[in-house]
Amino acid sequence: MAAAEELREEAICSICLDFFCAPVMLDCGHNFCRACISLCWARAATPSCPQCRETFPGRGLRPNRPLGNIAERLKRLDQPGGDEEQIQLQLESLRREKGELEKRERKEQWICQDYLEKVKAERQKIVPEFKQLRQYLEEQECLLLARLGELEKQIKTRLKENAAKFSKKIIYLDGLIKEKECRLSGHESLQDAGDVLSRCERAKLQQKEQMSHELKKGPISCSETAPTLEEVARKPQDALTTDTGEGMEESQGPFSKVNVTLDPDTAQSRLVLSEDQRSVMQGATQQSWLDNPQRFDPWPCVLGCEGFNSGQRCWEVEVGCGSCWAVGVALESVKRKGPIDMSPVGGIWAVGRYKEKFQALTSPSPTPVLHSTVPRRVRVCLDHAGGRVMFVNVDSEAVIFTFPQAMFVGERIHPWFWVGKGSQLKLCPET
Repeated sequence: MAAAEELREEAICSICLDFFCAPVMLDCGHNFCRACISLCWARAATPSCPQCRETFPGRGLRPNRPLGNIAERLKRLDQPGGDEEQIQLQLESLRREKGELEKRERKEQWICQDYLEKVKAERQKIVPEFKQLRQYLEEQECLLLARLGELEKQIKTRLKENAAKFSKKIIYLDGLIKEKECRLSGHESLQDAGDVLSRCERAKLQQKEQMSHELKKGPISCSETAPTLEEVARKPQDALTTDTGEGMEESQGPFSKVNVTLDPDTAQSRLVLSEDQRSVMQGATQQSWLDNPQRFDPWPCVLGCEGFNSGQRCWEVEVGCGSCWAVGVALESVKRKGPIDMSPVGGIWAVGRYKEKFQALTSPSPTPVLHSTVPRRVRVCLDHAGGRVMFVNVDSEAVIFTFPQAMFVGERIHPWFWVGKGSQLKLCPET
């Protein structure tokens, strides 16, 4: 209320003591009604402010419209019914503002609804297109994978066929070469060397058609194609270091015997190892060994702890107990889990016995080894640099089988053992 009273006082003319009517402002800042100040100055010789008495050189007056509006509103408020009229005006203003907002709201809703319809239509268009695209990509993926699978199968088949073909040819030719070399060194003079070599070449040409016919008939064992191997293997150290008939003659120095122990971290869970880790057999139940990436599963295999990436090594294995076993060497990267290919293609070079069959584990099918008796003890000879693996019957010192030109590609080689039910393998200590 005090503020309203002060506002009313400011809107009162000091001459007529009533609300300003067309107020004007003097240069000194005071306000008066135009009529009041004009009348006052008409009676005076010199124009001056009625409040502060400041004189002015001219009679210029400046209208003060904001003050006039305030005075007019205060005047209406003082009149009876002024509040209701003011409220009515405010109410009408608010209603107009509300109407404008509702109108804008309806417009915005219409625009948004239109956009929603467009989004829905676009979604209905995109979803089936991408579904069709995904289906097409899946079909293409299946088609490409099928083609790659067929190509992979053809490559593996060709690889196995080539491995078998070249392996048998090499074995056959090694036998011929060894026979001719023996004849050349034992019975021919240096003057006859040219004639002997020419006869060998003619023999090779005559044997080509016979070789393809014989390869179709079945695998050729070392005993059939190179009988001189057994003769030279009767002296193990001399034969292994000088002339084995299978390319070992390039070796630098004798084969060194090594003590081999079994690696329990690679043994299949049913295999039982002795305390000194030199004997292995297949148990009736699984052992309490933790599974790890190095352990064979489910095939009953185990590796030797020792690995070789150079040199010439040999070790002996007692295999007389049991009719299901295999011994040899394997790449360190040989497959451990699931079915494995026990052949050079799978990274394994070995000989073994399965029931009544004694054979070399060649690819694509094993090669029978025709011996009068199955060996009781096998010597495994590894020439890493020369890429040769040879197996010798320790009792008769006869060469059982030789793998020529093994593809070690600089990888570490480990002794490898496969133990069937009822069999036991024992590693013979170095003597």
